[in-house]
Amino acid sequence: MLLLPLFDYALVLKEQGNLMELVDPHLGLNFVEEQAMVMINVALLCADVSHTNRPLMSSVVSMLEGRVAVPDFIPDSSVSNIDETKSEAMRKYYQFITEQSGSHTQSKPLTGSSTSAVDKLFTGSSASAVDLYPVNSDRLWE
Repeated sequence: MLLLPLFDYALVLKEQGNLMELVDPHLGLNFVEEQAMVMINVALLCADVSHTNRPLMSSVVSMLEGRVAVPDFIPDSSVSNIDETKSEAMRKYYQFITEQSGSHTQSKPLTGSSTSAVDKLFTGSSASAVDLYPVNSDRLWE
């Protein structure tokens, strides 16, 4: 099975005019399509490979608040080489992942330890900045 990053899949969907496929199906109809499209298009702009093409954070906020129009994202031409077969494989993969995550969260008990491979990946060995560097609140105001 062909695995490509979600960003590449989003670019294929944009090229095909199917960006709404990125919206989590668990939402059903409980979202505003126009707002979802704004968020998706802003996300594409923010994830541009070239840092010079990415918008400033103040521009992102203005776009999300609707004060500024979201400019069209022009993807790198190298992504447009993905053929229909690869695109379909990506769609099926992300659909499978979505279904798996839905069944996983529904069947997972609210208490107890997590045992899935994904859970182990993210919780097996973690250290946060709080674990590594104790905070001395007296020094915050010096």
